[in-house]
Formats: sequence, C-alpha cells, structure tokens
Amino acid sequence: MKIKLIGCESTRKEVELLPKKEKIESIFLDFTYHADPKKLKNKVQKIINESQDYDYIILTYGRCSNALVGIVSPLTPLIFPGTHDCIGTLLGSNVRHKKILEDNKGAYYFSIGWLEYGKSPLQEYMEYKERYGKKKAGYIIKSLYGAYDTGILITTNAMTEVNLYRNKLNEIADFFHWKVKEVKGEGSILCDLVNRKIGKDILYVKPGEPITESLWEQGDGHED
Repeated sequence: MKIKLIGCESTRKEVELLPKKEKIESIFLDFTYHADPKKLKNKVQKIINESQDYDYIILTYGRCSNALVGIVSPLTPLIFPGTHDCIGTLLGSNVRHKKILEDNKGAYYFSIGWLEYGKSPLQEYMEYKERYGKKKAGYIIKSLYGAYDTGILITTNAMTEVNLYRNKLNEIADFFHWKVKEVKGEGSILCDLVNRKIGKDILYVKPGEPITESLWEQGDGHED
C-alpha cells in the first residue's frame, strides 16, 4: 500500500506524532501558501498529478478559503478533512469548532504550527513599521486585527514545551492588549485522516471527480 500525504505546516507537528497503521510518505507545504488560495491550489494539484502511482492521497487541508475546490486526482482517491480550516481540524470536529467560535467572538487562534511556521500579527506589524513607518503600520494592522480582543492558544500533544508557546502568545497579546485563553486540541480528525477512517469529518473523493464546495456543506463523506 502506497500512501502520499500532502500537508500544511500548521498541523505538521501533530501529524508527525500520530500512530499510523501504514507507512505514509509526507510532504508539508510552506505556511506562506495560506495567504494565496490560488497558489495553494495550483501547488497541491501539481503534487497530486505527480503522485498518481499511489493508492491513496491524503490532504491535511480543509476548505481553506476554497483552495481545494476544483482539484482532481485522475487515478488516485483523495481523503481530506471536512473542516473549514486547520482550527477545526485541531479542535477535533466541526461541532466543537462552531461552539468554541460562538463562545469566543473576537478571538484569534494560535497553534504550534502557526507560532513556529507562520507570521504572527506582531511580526506583520514590525514588517509594516519597517516599510511604512509607525503611523501607517498602525493603521494597516488595525484594519487587519482591530476586531480581535483575545488570543487563544490551541494546546496539543505536540507542545512538549507549552510554556514556550504561552510566552510567544503573551508577547503578541501584550502588544495588542488582548486577553489570553487556552483550549485543548483534540486529535481525532487527524488520527482518522492518516488511518483513512472515512466518516462525518473525513471526506473521500473518487478518482476523476473534482472536489466541490458542496462536500463541506454536506459535512459527510463516504467510500464506495
């Protein structure tokens, strides 16, 4: 059985720690693809096209601004999360994700992947400040993050040094005058994904069929 996994750095640490029934060849794409869904789609499609000799291709990307919509794997089935983004994937279900979002309006979420591989709001501000000066940088960053008042850290088993990530979030929160919270991540979606357990939050697309937006609206997948 040959299995290829195309993943995002946002969940890389968690995926690497998961118990797997079979050997999986993994490639993790740079976090910067998050900022450009079209570029992400083209990159994922290219890797899929080059991986048609595998039995299954697993994607750790969810809906992610519809970056996966329209992707086709000619000969190999695709398996991927039925979540809207990596936040839902790390929280373990769409239901839990929705509940936490409703209970924490105005929250910006951080994970080990975001803090290690991504660009934080504070880093963005520093770059804008260097480029445009303090005043204009302030306007830009307010337009991007002014609606947020809380930073939430999603803790997972991959956080062997959790205080390191708490300190990183505290630095960001102090600058933006945000409150800080923590929620415990849940690994069931990623575990089911790498072990190909098709179900409510794990979607399956047959060879030759495109990924459609309606798959996430149905919230279910099946293999037949």
